[in-house]
Amino acid sequence: MKNFLRRLGKTRFLILCFIPFGVWGLCSHGLLGLLATMFGWWLGSVIYNWKEYKPRIIRFFRRRTKFQINLIVKLIILVPIAIWGFWYAGWLGIAGFVVGVGIGELICRRFLKLN
Repeated sequence: MKNFLRRLGKTRFLILCFIPFGVWGLCSHGLLGLLATMFGWWLGSVIYNWKEYKPRIIRFFRRRTKFQINLIVKLIILVPIAIWGFWYAGWLGIAGFVVGVGIGELICRRFLKLN
């Protein structure tokens, strides 16, 4: 058993532990359960590797680049719209949202020359 766990390694063992909970979340609560399981697994890995992630998180919030500001603004605007589209139209609303964002980005980058 020790050789099996040693060969498995840390990351593969975490994935093996994640798979049953992901399947359970998907079967019992649908996509929302799977997303909650994925978020919990990500949060657990950040907490487990806190010394590695802490400088990155601090660096992200100290220096604001143009990309980070654009990302934050788009998330504040687009996430509620995506949730609203999914709530009222389901997957068709999400598909329409993605197509709309793609066309909007294309228009802004190609025709209006905004980055």
